[in-house]
Formats: sequence, structure tokens, C-alpha cells
Amino acid sequence: MRIDRSYLLLLLLPTCNANYFGSETLSNGVLVPKVEGEDVVSWCTTSVLEQKKCLKLSQTAMQDKGLFGRDYIDIQCKQAFDTEECMTWVDRGEASLLALDAGEVYVAGRFHSLVPIIQELYGRGEPYQYAVAVVKKGGLPAVQAGSGLHGLRGARACFPGVGALAGWVMPIHVLMREGGLKVTDCNNHVKSAIQYFGESCAPNSLKDMYNPIGDNPDQLCKLCAGGAGVRCTLADPHAGYEGALKCLLADGGGEIAFVRDTTIQHTLMSQRILGGVSEDRFELVCRDGSRMPVQEWERCNWGRVPADAVVTSSAATVKQRKKYQNLLLKFLELYGEPNPLNKISNRTLDFQARDPYGNLVTSTTPPSQRYYDPYRPDQNVDNSRQFDNKQEGLSPFKARLDPSGRPIELPFQLFKSGDTTDLLLQDATINFRVIKEDQQAANHLLNNEFVGDQAEKAVMGIRDCPVKRATLCVTSEPEMDKCVKMRVAMKAAFLSPTLVCWRAHSARHCERAIAEGTSDFAIFDAADMLHAAYRHRLVPFMQEVYSSGNNWYYAVAVAKEQDPDTDLTYLRGKNTCHTGIGMAAGWIYPLAYLISNGWIRSYGCDGAHAAAQYFTKSCAPGALSSEYVDAGTVPHDNLCHLCHGAAYRRCRRDASEDYYGHVGAVRCMV
Repeated sequence: MRIDRSYLLLLLLPTCNANYFGSETLSNGVLVPKVEGEDVVSWCTTSVLEQKKCLKLSQTAMQDKGLFGRDYIDIQCKQAFDTEECMTWVDRGEASLLALDAGEVYVAGRFHSLVPIIQELYGRGEPYQYAVAVVKKGGLPAVQAGSGLHGLRGARACFPGVGALAGWVMPIHVLMREGGLKVTDCNNHVKSAIQYFGESCAPNSLKDMYNPIGDNPDQLCKLCAGGAGVRCTLADPHAGYEGALKCLLADGGGEIAFVRDTTIQHTLMSQRILGGVSEDRFELVCRDGSRMPVQEWERCNWGRVPADAVVTSSAATVKQRKKYQNLLLKFLELYGEPNPLNKISNRTLDFQARDPYGNLVTSTTPPSQRYYDPYRPDQNVDNSRQFDNKQEGLSPFKARLDPSGRPIELPFQLFKSGDTTDLLLQDATINFRVIKEDQQAANHLLNNEFVGDQAEKAVMGIRDCPVKRATLCVTSEPEMDKCVKMRVAMKAAFLSPTLVCWRAHSARHCERAIAEGTSDFAIFDAADMLHAAYRHRLVPFMQEVYSSGNNWYYAVAVAKEQDPDTDLTYLRGKNTCHTGIGMAAGWIYPLAYLISNGWIRSYGCDGAHAAAQYFTKSCAPGALSSEYVDAGTVPHDNLCHLCHGAAYRRCRRDASEDYYGHVGAVRCMV
């Protein structure tokens, strides 16, 4: 029996290990998958290095499980290709947490229904940063003090990525207002930037979200350094704020980089991330064109931007969001020692104290109560959660000391990223601001007492359109219905300008409305376009392209297969179906062909009279309208005998007549 029991124990041990470290729990002998957001929290990462740091955090937290008390929850790490894929995963419930730039928080909320729950704090506890423009000393001589920013036109620029608040949104908005950057496409600010800058690197400029119809040139990818599959994406070596400075330093690289002040602190002034390059080689470009040293970002910046935030799904319950917030605050308390590269010290006089060995002590708690005792985990648990506004300028990190008062090396440091920067969270972070439930929205992050409304104005400003409305002229109720649906869809997609639908009674009426300024545009048949140009001096500005890839089509004559007697050389007395009086393929071309070959009399260029005399019965929408036929002639009723419209709609040259248009003509025949 002893042997059997030992054997049974050996069988159970692997099961326990798999249960403890895996993603399943053992319940009544049955493996039950862990539920995302309840039993496990998944943090979405976007690079190999970030995934590695996340896994180390997960492992360390598991080892320190006793220090978390009621706040502990298993942590998993899921690596995605980029932040957009992460947003999708969080939206679907496949992950729970993701740290984003404030500009990306807007995108996450707008397109993926994600909400911010925790915001980073920097410096002395400020929930904001500064957007700055960095150049090499003496670079861009066309930009001078007093001359403004117009000299940046044609410059080679380095951006962290399209959509980044400090590195894209703020500079593009400032240049639109002060630098002469013109809006060339209301719904694609990347195209506006392409017309302004020279060859540059703006990762994501070819991504679907910022390239909606797929016609963006690759001009903003020329200075990116990635290979196939990663070039000009967020995985590019020149992506991100650190990557923007690398782009600036590269041979033949950019002339100006748009970053944030924390990038200067941890990437440039550290003198280790960029190969020991000194900050003395660079300077800031101010909004008036003047220059200042890179340390003067508070006096020389392009705007104040909100700090990064951690987001989760809006589907998460209030209880779940609170659980995530408590977990993040515990990370901060246990592993959130402020980075020594922070230029502005976040430690008060209480935090300046040092132990007998000269090591910095970063807590005001008496040392006798602060040493780390792995055998008494309850002693190390603090659930007071006193992280109010008065304390946000202080780091809540608690250093670990042994019983003799000597510091213990941290098993994990949340705000250090090795040979790079800002993995998982920004290295400059010193504290978190818990976002209240009624403030968990991107608009509050972009517009509050800390940053004012300039960030929100920038986000909306780069999408602002100088043309506020565009009126489309339609000629029937079905067209009006479709136009209204299109207007709703465009508004939901934030497309500009605002579409207005205006009902006219005919294409000729639309021509007059456009000429008089009542309407802005309409969709015309080729023959109607010629008439509008001749009569009202209207001009075409866009043309349809069909599935064949061509912007033209053939005019064809279709007959029933069981009617072998129908022949183009002799159609007298036949029943015919036309797209409409005066339309190119269904009227102008066939009549021109028949008249030019002498098979039909022209009757003085009166096409309706010629057709009425030649054909027996027809459906030629518009034949009874004085706008399309000579009002002085006898009505040609036989040209409407085959039409199908009810009451006053019969034989109208618009979609209210069932047999109008190309599809209507085929419907008439069958």
C-alpha cells in the first residue's frame, strides 16, 4: 500500500504544477480554463523586449504573491504585432490591459470602445508632458527666430508614428495653424503632411486607418529603416519616440524629430541609448522659430500633452476595473522605484533620507516596519490605498530592507527598460493617477484642468475641414434615401465635410442648382455632363472607375436570344428599351449610329421625333418632359408605352421610374 500511495502522489504532482503555472484551474478533479479578467489578467505587448519584460513581471509577481494580499491576480503576457492589434484583442476580451499614448487612447476609445483607468504621472506628479521638436545644432537654417515655422516646408522629418499625440498630432496641428501646412484631404491628414514635408519617416502612414483608400505615397516611409514586413510599421527601428531620435541621427536621416520631453531625459540625456551621443549636439526648435538647449522644454515646446494611460475594455465591470487599478497600484508600490535618469527629482525631503550604507531610502515608513520578511507576508501588505492628489507628487514605492536595515535588490524594476526605453510603461513615470469611473473616457484625458483643451483641439483640429458642408443633388426618392443613409454612415465615420442631401426634380434641375450655388455637386451621365458644361459652365472633378479598372464602358445593344429577326441594320417597328432621353450609352450612341448610317431620318436633329417615327413602342424615360425634348413638338407617347412607373412617376427620367437607367432598360426588356 505504501508503494501505491507514493505512486499516486507522483502522478498528482505534475498536475498540481501544471495547474499552478498554466492557464487552467483544478476544480473537483476537472481542469477549468481561467477566465480573462476574472482569474487572469493579460497584458498586451508589442515587441519581443516588451514581452520579455512582461514575462519577468509576471514571474516576479507570482513569487511575491504574498505581498499582494487580496490584490493578486495571475498575469499573462500576449504579444501582438502593434498597438492596433492589441486594441482589437482588448476589445474582444482576449486581453485586459494595454498602455497607450494619449493620442492612441483617443483612437482606442473611438474605434475599439476602450477606456482609460490609470494615468502615468511624471516630474513632480504632473499628468502631462511637453511636445518638442529636436534638431541638430545649426540644422535647418531656413527656420530662424522671428520667422516662424514656414521654413520647415520640405524638411526631412522623423515622427514616432502617425497618431502619436506629442509626436504627430500636436506638430501637425501647430503647422496647420502656424507653419503653412494646408489641408489637401479632409479625411486623410497624412496626405496633407506628404505635401508639406520632404522624405521622412512616419510609421503607420500606409496603414489602413490612415490610408483609407490605399493611395498614400510612400514619401513618409523613405527614411524608415525596417526590412520587408516591418518597414514603416510600429515595429520599424525608427518607430516610437526613441526611434524618432535614431532617425535623426542616422546617416542621410531626418533634419527634425518630433518627440516629448521624457524622450530627451531618458534617451538623449542618458548618453547610453543612442551610443553615447551628447545632448550638446542638439537643440530645440520653438514655435517662433528660435532655438533653445534641449533641457529647456518647459519654455520651448509645441504644447502640453496628457500623460500616457493604461486602458481596458469598456465592457469590464466597475469591480473588474477597480481590481485592475489595485493591481497596478501594487506593482507601483512593490516595483515602481523612480528611474534615476528622471531630470526632475520626484523625491521630497522625506525621500532623500539614506540608510547607514549610503543607499537611498524611498519611503517615509519607519524602517523597523519595512524590512522584507518572506515568512510574514501579512506584515508587507498595505491596503490603505492613500494615493490621493496630495500624494501624487510622491513616489509610493517602498524599498525593501532586511532585518539589519540593509537594502535588498529589487527582483524587478517597473520603470527601467535595459538598453531601450518605455517598455510596458514610460520609464519617466513616478506615480499613477487613478481615473474615476465618471472620467474614464478619452475626452476627459484630452481636456481637463491639467492640460486645458489644447490636446483635444489638436486631435479634432487635424481632422477639421475648411469646407464645412457639401450638398449632393439627387433626383428621386430612392436616391434621397440612399443619400441620407450615406450621410449617416459618413457622420459615424467622422468623415468631412458634412454631407447634405438636396432633392431636385431632374438632372437638368440639378445642373441649374449647382450653377446657382444651391447645390455643390451631382453625379451625371457623360452626355448630361457635356450638357452641363455647355449650358452652365460646370466642370467634372471626379470620375467613376469600374470593376474592370477602366473609367469607361461600351455601349451595347442586347436582344432576346429567341428573336433571331432582330438586326441592327433594320429595327423599324421594333419595341425598344432605353436608359433615358439624352443619356450616352442608351440614347445618344444608338441614335447617332442609326442616323449616321441613314437608317433613320434626323428630323432636324430632333432625336425624340426620329425615334418615335422609327420604333413602334419604347420606354425612353424623359420623353414626356420638356426639359429633354422640344416643347413645341407633338408629344411622343409611344416612347413611354413600355415604361412601368405608376401615376406621375411613369416615364420620368429618374429612379422613380422602374425602367430608368441601365439596369432599368434590361428590366424593361425581360
